[in-house]
Order: sequence, then C-alpha cells, then structure tokens
Amino acid sequence: MRRLLILLVLVVSLGPGGAWAKDAAPLAQRLEQLSQEIGAHELRNPPRDNEDVERAGRRALRETGQARLYGVWRVLYAYKSNQIQAPFDTWVAQTREVARRDKDASLQTLVDLETLAFRHERGGFQAFQDADWDRFLNRSGPDIRLMAGVERVRHLGQVGRWAQAARLAAELTVELERRGRIAQPLLAELHQVHSYTLADAGDKEGALDHMAQAAALDERDAFYVRKIERIYDIAFTAADLGELDAAERFAALHHKLTLADGDADLVTWDRFLCARIAGLRDAPARVIQCLAPAAGLLAKPDRRLQVRMLGQRALAAAQLGQAEAARRDLEQLKTIPESLASRDQPLEALVEAYIDQGRGRSAEAFRKLDAWRKADSLAARKVHARSVAEMSAALESELRAKRDESRRLAEEVRLSRSLARASVVIALLLGVLVAGAAAWAVHQRRASGRLKGAQQRAEAASTAKSAFLAVMSHELRTPLNGMLGLAQALRSGDLTPDQRDQVDLILDSGDTLLVLLNDILDLSKIEAGKLEIAPTVGDIVQTSARLVGGYQPTAREKGVTLTFRLEGEAPGPLMFDGVRMRQCLSNLVSNALKFTTQGKVEVALACYPEPDDRVRVRLRVADTGIGMNPATVAKLFRPFTQADASTTRNFGGTGLGLNITRRLVELMRGDIKVESDEGVGSVFTIEMVVDRAEAPAPQAREEHGAQEQVGFAALQGRRILVVDDHPVNRRVIRLFLEPFECDLVEAEDGQQALDALEREAVDIVLMDVNMPVMDGLEATRRLRLDTRFHRLPIIALTADVMSAQIKTCLDAGCDAHVAKPIDLRNLLSVMDRCLARGVARDAAAGLSAL
Repeated sequence: MRRLLILLVLVVSLGPGGAWAKDAAPLAQRLEQLSQEIGAHELRNPPRDNEDVERAGRRALRETGQARLYGVWRVLYAYKSNQIQAPFDTWVAQTREVARRDKDASLQTLVDLETLAFRHERGGFQAFQDADWDRFLNRSGPDIRLMAGVERVRHLGQVGRWAQAARLAAELTVELERRGRIAQPLLAELHQVHSYTLADAGDKEGALDHMAQAAALDERDAFYVRKIERIYDIAFTAADLGELDAAERFAALHHKLTLADGDADLVTWDRFLCARIAGLRDAPARVIQCLAPAAGLLAKPDRRLQVRMLGQRALAAAQLGQAEAARRDLEQLKTIPESLASRDQPLEALVEAYIDQGRGRSAEAFRKLDAWRKADSLAARKVHARSVAEMSAALESELRAKRDESRRLAEEVRLSRSLARASVVIALLLGVLVAGAAAWAVHQRRASGRLKGAQQRAEAASTAKSAFLAVMSHELRTPLNGMLGLAQALRSGDLTPDQRDQVDLILDSGDTLLVLLNDILDLSKIEAGKLEIAPTVGDIVQTSARLVGGYQPTAREKGVTLTFRLEGEAPGPLMFDGVRMRQCLSNLVSNALKFTTQGKVEVALACYPEPDDRVRVRLRVADTGIGMNPATVAKLFRPFTQADASTTRNFGGTGLGLNITRRLVELMRGDIKVESDEGVGSVFTIEMVVDRAEAPAPQAREEHGAQEQVGFAALQGRRILVVDDHPVNRRVIRLFLEPFECDLVEAEDGQQALDALEREAVDIVLMDVNMPVMDGLEATRRLRLDTRFHRLPIIALTADVMSAQIKTCLDAGCDAHVAKPIDLRNLLSVMDRCLARGVARDAAAGLSAL
C-alpha cells in the first residue's frame, strides 16, 4: 500500500497539471517562485491596524445584493482566518445591524456562518454540528452554500476525511469558476484551503500547486494580513518538505511583516512557526527562545494553537533537562478540556521519557515508552488503515482532476494543429477577400449615404410631427378654453334645471374632446420616447380608493354597482407615479363602466412584500359587461383599435386608452393582462414592483389642509394683469375672478403688458405665451431683467402642454404654469399659492430688515 501511495504522488506530481511538470525546478526554487507570485517582497508602507480591510468593509456595506455579500465575506474571513478577535467582533455587530435594518436574510446568515467558523477553528474544529452544516449547505441559498463549502472543506481536511474534502473541493471549484469575477476571492481561498488537505494527505507538491493558483487569482489585490498568512503557509509547507533553509527565510520574512502590521493576534502565529522550524532542526533552546514572547498567552491558553505551543515548550524544556519546567507544562496540558484540544498522547509520553532520562532514569523512560507503544499499537493500526484509505481516495480524486485538465490541454493542442492546417486555406481566402473588399467598400459607402439620407428624412419627419402636434394642441385648446371656461362660469350662476343640464352637457362634451387630445399627445410622447415616469411618495390605497369614488355617480346613473376593496394589509407609503397610476386605473374603470350595462364592476388592490424592501402591487378591475372573444382580446391593445365597428357606434371612443395604459404600465416596469369571456365579462390585471418609502412629514399635510380652508383668501381684492390676444380668453378669466372682487387690467400682447406695468402696479400677471408683436416668454424675460419686477408673480397660460414647452416657460422666469383649457379650481389654486408665497417672502424680508 505504501508503494501505491508513493506511485500516486509521483503520477500527480509529474502529470500535465503537476507542480514539477510546469518547470521541473528544484523545490527551493519553486518555493521562491511562489513567493514572487504572491508579491511578498513588494510590500511597502503596510497599512496599520488593518486599514485596508476596514476600508474594504466600509465600501462593501455601501453596496447591495451580491456585491455587499461577497465584500463582507472577504472582511469577516480575513479576520476569522487569522483569529483576530476584536475587529472580527466589531464587524459582526455592525453587519448584523445592517442586515436587520435592510431585512437582508443572506447577510444575516453569513454572519452566523463566520461566527460559528471562528469558534470552530479556535476550539479545535468541534463547533459545527450536523444541523449547522445542513442549514448552511442546503437551506441558505447558493451564495451561502459556496461560502459554507469552503469551511466544510477545511473541516473535512482537519478531521482526516481527505477523500470527501477533495471531492467537495472539485465540485465547488467548478461552481465558483462559473460565477466569474465576483467569486474570485472565494475561489482563491478554496484553492488555499484545499492545499492544506493535500499537504496532510502527503501531496506536498500538489499543495504548492494550489497555493500558486490562489496567488494567481487574487494575491496581487489581497489584504495585507492575508499576504502575511500566505507567507506563513509557504514557510510551514517548506518545513514539512524538509526545506528548512527556505522555511527559515520565509519565517524571517513573516516575522518582519508581522511586526510591521502590529497586530498582537498575529504574533501567536509567528512564534508558533518559529518554534516549529526550530523543533525540526532539533534545537530545543531555540524553541524556548521563539516561544518566550508568548509566555503570557501560554499561562492560560484559550486557543488550540496556544495548546500546541505549550506542547512545543514542554518537549523543548524536557530535552534541555529542565525537568520542573517541563513537568509544569505537562500537567497543564493534561488539564486542557477536550472541547479546546484533544490530548496528544505521543507527545506526553515523549516528554515523560525525556524527564525520566534527565533525572537519570533511562530504563524507566524506556519502559514507559514501550508500554505506551504496546497499548497504542492496535489503535494506531486501525487509524493507519483508515488514513491510508483516505489518503488513497484523496489522491485519486486529485489525480482525476489532473486527468481532466490533461484532456483539456490535449484538446487545445489538437485544435491548434487544425488551425495551423486551416491557415493555408485562410491565406487563399484572404486574397479573394482583399479583391472583393474594394467593391464592398464602394457598395457600403453608397449604402451609408442612402441610410444617412433616410435617417435625416426620418428625423425631419419626426420634427415636423412634433411641431404639428404642438401647433394642433395650441389651436385646439384655444377654442376649448373659451368654450369650457364660459361653461364653468355659467354653471356657477343661477340656472334652471334644464339650463344646468345643458351646461353640464357642454362641459362633458368638452372634457371628452380634451381627453382625446391628451391621449393623442401621450401616445406621441410615448412613441418618441419622451414620456418619463416620475415616482413620488404616496399612498396607493388612498389614490385608488379616491379615483374609484369619483366614478360612483357614473355607476349609480347606469345602475351598476362599483366597489373597491383592499386584499390583505395596507403597504404604507410607496414610491410610484401617482399621475400615471391614476391615468391607467381611470382608463380601466371608465372602460369597465362603459361596457357594463348591468351587474357590477369590482376594483381590488393587493400588495405583497418582495426582497430588497420592495412591494409587488396587483390592481384588478373585473366587470360583468359584454366581454370579448379571443380574436378581440388579441388585438385589444393596438392603437386606434376597438372590438368592431359596432363598438364605436354603440359606446364611442378612439381605441387609444388601453394602448396608452399598456405602454404606461410597461414604462413603470409592470405588466397588464386581460381575461375575458364573451357575454360574461372581463378582468384586467396590472402588476408591478415598486419601492417602499418613508412616510411624508405630517406638517406638510396640515399646511395643505389649512390652505384649503382659507378659500383662496389671498385672491381677495387683488389687481391682476391679464395678457392674452383672444378677447374670449380674457372674458373667461374675468368671469372666474368676479367673486373675489379683483381689479383686472387687460393687455393684448407682451409689449402692451410692459407698457401697462410702467403705468400702474399689479399684484400678479397671467401671461399668455403665444401672442403677436411680443410673445409672453420675451415679455417675462424683460420683466425679470428689471429689478422692480423680480418678485412679481407671473403665471404662464398656454395651450402648449408638452414637457419641453412647460420647462421653457419656467426657464424664462414664470413662477408657475396653467394649461389651457383652464380649469377654474386649478387656476385659483395656483394664483392663491403664488400670492401667498409672495406675502410670506415679503414678511420674512421685513423681519430681517428689523
């Protein structure tokens, strides 16, 4: 069996992926090469107090998702691997707080894993139980499984289950390589941990090979404390291989780096390494000298490594004939609890023998060793048999991995030869391609010219379309403003019931025309990619309930039951575009009421929590209307499309509402679905994921409520300049403001407005934008250049409602914008707000002057 093991080690070492096959360099030279790969001699100005680790940790906590998880793992693992207690505990507490705040279950599980792993390594690999492995490897997600897998490989190697460790390492390597760059530090650590297993199994060259792979992955970018650990591993492996000169050289470098770092926890590792090499050189006095700086720690050992150092000191003292010192250390070793470290019976017997020999009782020493040998012989044979089997299986697994790599390299060689043979054919083809390249270039130049011309024509058409829509919007809204404005003014007066019905009919017809105009503009903006979603903090339950409530009169008039219900708990404040959400829901509810002549329309809202503090919103509108067949459903969301010609005749509409709704839902990163049976009814479902938000301050709501209660008090008795080239528009505004006893000054263009302001002072200006002689924007700019009118409130009145045109008004110096056709309450609210803001500003200026 021993010959078989030696043969396996040689096969592994000499195989295509073996360490010796790479350069056949002497062992000492290979160790030096590995040191250069790690960059040990390039360390200058080392960070104090592990500042590089701390900086990486702070950066990781600012990330989210996988970036944060893998970044925090690097920090916790660095401190855990070197048993640096204080900063480890600090980062554990800080990470737990972040995980609790963000409800990050994976981050919380990572902290639990590394906390248990710290205790596991420190206490002799006995902390993990089967239930713990099951939790982390099988029930905590793929990322935690990989991180726990590294700990499992380390554990299996330490308890002598090398075959399982090798198999698990091979599986994890494949998975981590698929993960890419984010998992490279984890893959590097897996190679490093697997090198320990191979070293214990007897494949020292394989261990060096995996150390080199770890270095190639991340060592140039590793933490300073991790570089120190790598130097320790090289020195330890060199000592095991018998290269004691190289081991001492690396141990000296490790000592230098440890002193530069200044961390007291690293001193323990440094002193243990020094004593181990001295012990292998059979220099007990040097062992005592190496362990002297750690005497305080060995007085009361609480780590497995300190127990081993205590054993080193006991053996060295016994070898030097210091019987009392050796006896004290030996008695202390016998009192160490098994939970911290297992008893080392051979070491204790050897120390006893040296003590007896030092006291002149050589025969007694021989008799004790012989008695221990006989008692331990049977157990040793059983352990040896198991170890041989484990070692053989582990080396077989490693050999299998090397064979796979060899086959891959052979395939690469075969492909290289095939490419070489194909290069002749490629050269001939290149000649043909060069000949055809000129003709192709001429063709491409012509095609490029045609494409450029087509693109310019398309851009010109798009510009013309936008200009046409802007002009049509203005031209249509101007007469609408007069019609709807006069109708609103009429409705506020004393009318007979018949007259009121007629005015309401005018308003309904005008509103229908306005909805059509808005739909066309929305569709145009969506197709041009210029409609933007603007999420704000809001209560989606109240928003939906209020909108449904607004349709109750329509439902009662038709004899249809309209209901709204919340399924489950209210989600609280959310980030969503309230305007577009209301538009989508309004389209669905109005459609449901339009096509339902009897029965009911139900609106249901349900909210479900999602990871990363998000909420899935599901809005469902169900009706018992006419329903649709599959052919109609298939074309339902196309623009300007309805079920058939009878739909337009019987119910009206343009077929734009559902198409706009679908596009708006998609812009809000959601989805809309429809289920319908002809003659039974339809169900429309909107589903999207939104972010949670903090509740807005109550003060803002109180101020808003107070403002509503004053009833536009700021408008009372004001002098107002109305600038508009259409007399009907000026008359509408006069009718709107009559109840507030306002004094109106009128102007037909911007120049007349400037002249009027020179003659008399006003409190606020209502400025139309498109006018002859001088438009409203130019007049506003000139007013803002005059210091007398810096604070004069100016409200733009325009039929141009596209976002770019609104922004132009505000950039010119207007305080606000009101779209035509003018809504009475909207105009009064904007005017009241601008005037109230001016009063507050003047009062503040007066106080500062005092």
